[in-house]
Formats: sequence, structure tokens, C-alpha cells
Amino acid sequence: MKTKQQAREYAAKLYYELASTAHDKDFGFASHVTDKDKDEYASKQLELANQIERGELDHIFSIQQSMHYFLTGECVPLLKSERQ
Repeated sequence: MKTKQQAREYAAKLYYELASTAHDKDFGFASHVTDKDKDEYASKQLELANQIERGELDHIFSIQQSMHYFLTGECVPLLKSERQ
């Protein structure tokens, strides 16, 4: 059975990946972005990933949606369905 902590780790995975690839040439930064800027970006992504894993951002909709998808395989609707 999947746990809430595993769901947090799943949600945090994207931010770890963003941090680890920030210095890749094909990441998509504009040419004026410096290595210092990339370091700051990577640092922020790592901190977000850590906060997600600690459960500090469970109240954020996109984090809730990612966790819910991991646990159930279904997306949380942003808007109420008109067909109800």
C-alpha cells in the first residue's frame, strides 16, 4: 500500500530533477542567466523538494494534486464538473 510519505517523495521528485539539471545546456535558461543564477535556482528547487518531503507544503494545490495522483491514479479536478 502506498503511503502519504511516498506520495510526498513522488511530488518532490520533480524539484530534485530540476535542481540536478539546472546547469545542463539544454535546460532552457536564457543566455544572460549566469552560473550564480543557476546555482540559486537549483538551491531553491532543492529547498522546495525538502519542504515537500517534510510535509510543509501539503496545503499547496499542485502538491496535493501530485500526491493524490500518486495515491489514486486520478487527477484532482481544478474546477467542478458541469456534468454533475
